[in-house]
Amino acid sequence: MEQIKRLLEVNSYKCIAIDGRCGAGKSTLADLLAAEYGGQIIRMDHFYLPGQLRGRARVNVHYERFEEEVFAPLKRGDSFTYRIFDCHRMDYHGSITIRQAPLTIIEGAYSLLPQWESLFDLKIFADVSPDEQKKRILRRNGEQAYHNFITKWIPMEEKYFQDYHVKERCDIIHLSK
Repeated sequence: MEQIKRLLEVNSYKCIAIDGRCGAGKSTLADLLAAEYGGQIIRMDHFYLPGQLRGRARVNVHYERFEEEVFAPLKRGDSFTYRIFDCHRMDYHGSITIRQAPLTIIEGAYSLLPQWESLFDLKIFADVSPDEQKKRILRRNGEQAYHNFITKWIPMEEKYFQDYHVKERCDIIHLSK
């Protein structure tokens, strides 16, 4: 990613977002970039909606908590700690401390909500073909979970991408093979 290397040459601290389709390799790409450029990763999966907030007409991320625990301190350049929401427990479990680093990566679906746009120096959309997406979800999550992806999660993500013009607002489209 030559663009990231150039960004870091200009300024010692940058924040990027990696959003995109499930199974497109967002986490893998974030891990590679963090290792290459000395970055840290904030995963949107840690901001999964707790049960009491579900069922409302909203995106599937606890954006209020993200704004309070991550966005505000990151904008100020402060170190901070945020709570991890564990989807398997359906409760908070553990925390992560983020300190100033050359590169901070916000990774995951819903990371490019427009209210956070000012945070990012670079926006990446991770894309994948439908056939490859199906193979990856089946391999990672199994047949039973794949049905939930097709009927629930993928339609929710696609609505978010369309409503917020996510792909069109990105600087880079990264197509997974």
